[in-house]
Amino acid sequence: MPLPLTPRPNESPFRESVRVLGLYLRAQLIIAVILTGLYAVGFGLAGVPWWFLIALIGGVTSLIPHVGGLIPLALAAIADLLAGRDLTHFAITFGVWLFISILEGFVITPRLLSKPLGLRPLIVFLAVIAASFLFGPVGFILAIPALAVVMVFWRYFQRR
Repeated sequence: MPLPLTPRPNESPFRESVRVLGLYLRAQLIIAVILTGLYAVGFGLAGVPWWFLIALIGGVTSLIPHVGGLIPLALAAIADLLAGRDLTHFAITFGVWLFISILEGFVITPRLLSKPLGLRPLIVFLAVIAASFLFGPVGFILAIPALAVVMVFWRYFQRR
């Protein structure tokens, strides 16, 4: 069960920032494990060749925010292509990937990240857009943890 982002009395904002970043990393690892399982079950049921290897790679690459989820789709499509499967199998594989992506984007990630980090979805969306515009791919990847740390300091100075 994730710990809520409730600042502790007399807690240094630096310690609180480390705690929040730890919660972020823990949530990302849990998401990766869940996605590995979902990819394994989904691609296994869809009959994708090398489904287990693709599921493992998909779980690991899900740690790369926003673009890591495309890698299992590409690998599954390549595996289907190399196995000489028809368009129906491609559609089933795409459907499995789409279902997992929707589940991850709208259920798993918000539940595991929103409460512990204390971030609102609109603020996260705007921060990701602004950071990617200003700092490119690095800003795109680091926007959420940086925003969480900024919010820790914001709450700390608001209480003062």
